[in-house]
Amino acid sequence: MNAPDRRGTHEGVSRVDLVYNAKWRRTLVATVPLGALAFLLAWFLERWSGEATTFDLITYPVFGVCLIVLEVFLLLSRRSLRPLVITTVGAVGAYFISKLYWILFVLPPDVDPRGQMTENFFWVPVIYLLSFVLPDSRLGRQLSLAYTGVVLVISLAYCVKSAILGQNWTVVYALVQMNLANSVLFALTSSFILFKEEYTRSQTRLAVVEKYANTDHLTGLPNRLGLKLDLERRLAGGDGRFAVLFIDFDGFKVVNDSLGHAGGDKLLEQVASRLKSVTRGDDFIARFSGDEFVIVVDSLATTNSATSVANRAMAALAQPFDIQGNYITLSASIGISFYPNDSIDAETLIRYADSAMYRVKRSGKNGIQHYMGEPEEALERQRLLERDLRAAIEERSLTIDYQPLHDLSTGEILGFEALVRWKHPKWGQVEPTEFIEIAEQSGLIVALGSWVLNEACRRAAAWQRSGAEPLRVSVNVSPLQFTHPGFFDTVLAALQANLLPPECLELELTESIVMKEVESVSATLARLQRHGIRIAIDDFGTGYSSLAYLRDLPINTVKIDRTFINDLVSPIRGPRFAHALVEAIIRLAAHLELDVVAEGIEEKAQADLLKELGCGLAQGFHYSQPMEPRELEAFMQAREANSPGERGSRPPLGPS
Repeated sequence: MNAPDRRGTHEGVSRVDLVYNAKWRRTLVATVPLGALAFLLAWFLERWSGEATTFDLITYPVFGVCLIVLEVFLLLSRRSLRPLVITTVGAVGAYFISKLYWILFVLPPDVDPRGQMTENFFWVPVIYLLSFVLPDSRLGRQLSLAYTGVVLVISLAYCVKSAILGQNWTVVYALVQMNLANSVLFALTSSFILFKEEYTRSQTRLAVVEKYANTDHLTGLPNRLGLKLDLERRLAGGDGRFAVLFIDFDGFKVVNDSLGHAGGDKLLEQVASRLKSVTRGDDFIARFSGDEFVIVVDSLATTNSATSVANRAMAALAQPFDIQGNYITLSASIGISFYPNDSIDAETLIRYADSAMYRVKRSGKNGIQHYMGEPEEALERQRLLERDLRAAIEERSLTIDYQPLHDLSTGEILGFEALVRWKHPKWGQVEPTEFIEIAEQSGLIVALGSWVLNEACRRAAAWQRSGAEPLRVSVNVSPLQFTHPGFFDTVLAALQANLLPPECLELELTESIVMKEVESVSATLARLQRHGIRIAIDDFGTGYSSLAYLRDLPINTVKIDRTFINDLVSPIRGPRFAHALVEAIIRLAAHLELDVVAEGIEEKAQADLLKELGCGLAQGFHYSQPMEPRELEAFMQAREANSPGERGSRPPLGPS
């Protein structure tokens, strides 16, 4: 992510300066003509009074004309106000300083200077006011200080002269009063300038904070808060009909995993640029979260206008993206909701568009769907579960239970199967079959599987460090996880990071994985086996595999599916077929020197029959149910206490 603090501050300052300049320009445009009129009228009155001085007769019309020229510049020029104000302050200051010098040192001695001082210097506050107008506060203070200082120096020079020559002390008194007034004006102006400076800074900071609170730093688009504010503004203003397009990219998670977060960020930046290119002037586009974007299509003539924008967006995104020399092709799922047809509430409009997008995902992705009334409860639940599952994986709020693997003959525990669990804050315990299917459909299964693998290895290694004899831990592997390019490295990294011996890890794959591309799958399994990792085929017998594959595949264990175990003692379900199949699997596995695990044993009769058939390992509620780590540790300690000789000197599991 970029850190745009300096650039953002500069942009905020520029925006404040522009507003500031515009306001003061309008003020000066209105007041400068009055100043020009005052100078020209004073010139006329001075001539009419017969008491005019040469200085006034020259300077009054000059300044009147200069102010008219300044007014023309203010009207025609859009440049910065700064040089115009500096020129004006300098000219006015020079005029008053020159007039003061002329009054004190040039005016004939027989003329009382106090009238001239009173007549002219009530205009002095104009200098301080103009100094306040300058956007550059420091320069404003410097100009005010320079003027006040020069006037003070000239006044002191006259006072010294008066003290030496013994001239009119009433003029000295007037000068003292004038300099006191100047000092007060300077102090007030400086205080106001400092206040203005602090106010401008605070406004700038506020503008920057507001901008970046409502802006996505990566793409520069408005974020979720900015979207909400825009929708609320539209709803409050009754801005006619508009549509909300919710856009989600298909398979972005895989791209992010393969290119890294830097590559994913580059892709999102290009996506934002392309989406901007398809929107119209009044449309609004925001990055909602992750790879989700929202476009608000304004001023709808018909619903086809929104569909047209959605089609243009899909066409723009279909073109390959060049990311670090890799050409990436994206597709998008887009849901649309309409105001006021679907809802008059901002949050509901977004939720309905999201629901329509999710319907596209469920029906095959890469398409456009309008919101079609209230979503079905199941669809809404799955949409929300997907959103929450993503957060649960990132926050590591899932848990793992462990179900022991028993020796059928002795009852001894030989290992554990790691089973992921999810307790949802709203719906409670969510069945693994439900959320794992959601994870597979959404692409979250790779991240979920990696976390389960690492956590299971960590727990097994911790138990070993507590003094327990090494027991193998079995971890289920999804087809998408197994075919991911980084799967092999992920497995090795989990073992190395947790210092778990490879022979203590067993990966469980379903038949659907190993039967799709037997040669490539076999090669990957062989690589894993060469590193000492055990391979098991889970739910064996339910798929379309041939028993002959057991001979060719590099595996260590076959796990007979629980449906056949249930059928063994159920006359209704055809025990003869189940008996024959289970016996065939056990005999073939024994010939190939493979371990056989019977899953789902719930009755003693099942265990006894499997023992007679020669099955070696068992798993099921008849022996023990899946348990949390602490429950499992207590279970093992209780078994050790009740049967101290069962496992010899092997210590029970300790706290992990």
